[in-house]
Amino acid sequence: MSSDDCSASVLIVRRISMTTTPMGPDQVCSFPAGNRVHVWRIPLEVDPASAREFSDLLTPVEHARAARFVRDEDRCRFQIGRAATRRILGKYLGVPPAQVGIDPDQRGKPQLHATRVPLDRQVHFNITHSGDWILAAFAHGFPVGIDVESIRAAGTTEDLADYLMSDGERRAFNALPQDQRPAAFLQCWTSKEAFLKGTGVGLTAALRSIEVAIDPDQPAQLLAAPSELRPGDWQLHRLKFAAPYAAILAVAAMSAEIVDISVDSWRDIHC
Repeated sequence: MSSDDCSASVLIVRRISMTTTPMGPDQVCSFPAGNRVHVWRIPLEVDPASAREFSDLLTPVEHARAARFVRDEDRCRFQIGRAATRRILGKYLGVPPAQVGIDPDQRGKPQLHATRVPLDRQVHFNITHSGDWILAAFAHGFPVGIDVESIRAAGTTEDLADYLMSDGERRAFNALPQDQRPAAFLQCWTSKEAFLKGTGVGLTAALRSIEVAIDPDQPAQLLAAPSELRPGDWQLHRLKFAAPYAAILAVAAMSAEIVDISVDSWRDIHC
């Protein structure tokens, strides 16, 4: 990290582990209370004809946004992501999914419509999708961020590495064997994006001002970030995922129990 970056950043010297418990969708019958984080893994189904099945779960604004996607798979990722999110939130809140209001906050991060849900039932959530997968994370007491990418989708170029990596990350990256660099780049990218999505800032932040652990053989860790992002509140966790994917969960909590939930289809999410 350059001296300019360090002067604006808080260095993180602690790392707290998070436990993970696998669970089937039918076992999920309650709100993610306490320090629990529910992570839902949903496979992509590229079938434009099936859009009629979840048409009623999207708002006019979301339909308009979906229509702007050129590729069917990109459109389906967005549509299924929103439809599945409403089904999951409906399951937690005990209301029909179509009645779940999702609004952007001031920075554009999706959130529950605040006036429709009691404070003791508020849910923080975040959605990501890449390739064949859609992931969604949910928690009650603290914000979460999540990102999944594939090595093929992310790609690695010198210009992109310079744009993404701090000086310290670049030195660590250059010291790795060539065959480990794609996975290291992917860990760096997903770690920063999960953290920034969780904060609500997104990629508008200066990526080089954030430093994360990039060694793919080591746990994910936030090492430094600008003080206004409150980096001391955040922990990173690398989710187990088969190659060529990498996924990172960011939580604004001192500790968390991750409940890892896999479904065969978004249709398997029942209220």
